Amino acid sequence: MLWQPLVPKHKIAQGGFTLLELIVVMVILGVLAVYAIPRFSGTTGYDEYAFQNRLVSVLRNMQIRAMQDSRPNFCHRINFTNTSAQTAFGPSSASFASGNQAATCTTTIDFNTDSFLRTTPTEIQDANVAMSVLDGSVAIGYIQFDSFGTPQTTSSNCSNGCTVNFTGEATARVCIASEGFINAC
Repeated sequence: MLWQPLVPKHKIAQGGFTLLELIVVMVILGVLAVYAIPRFSGTTGYDEYAFQNRLVSVLRNMQIRAMQDSRPNFCHRINFTNTSAQTAFGPSSASFASGNQAATCTTTIDFNTDSFLRTTPTEIQDANVAMSVLDGSVAIGYIQFDSFGTPQTTSSNCSNGCTVNFTGEATARVCIASEGFINAC
């Protein structure tokens, strides 16, 4: 038999975790379970930002359409409806064909337009989100663009800046500058 040195048992390295390390891991997992996991498991707070991104896209789409279509008497506008029955945004008309000038200038939303250009009549309310549309401090019903891409509203030209607020668990804003710059702010 080969010679083996005798090593006392208290000098042999033991594998595993200490009780302190296990407690620290349990505390970290507990904190994650209480705060982080519920935040990622639902849509709470995300709907506002989804509406914000959609509106930025819709406004930019209409702005580009206005800059490319300089025919007289056409309105390139996005209407906002904010009543107890419905809260929505969208264009006046899906058709910019010749002879349809009057339909593009109405103050109602054409819910037959493509879904990427509008919300449904109660989509915002169903998400428990409130929408406010302001030109400075004045509530407005639409934002319209001219052939230069500058905004026009029921009250002015967004000279003090127009904002659309989506408020629920969080608040997401869309800002429209008087020069036509549209951004999530």
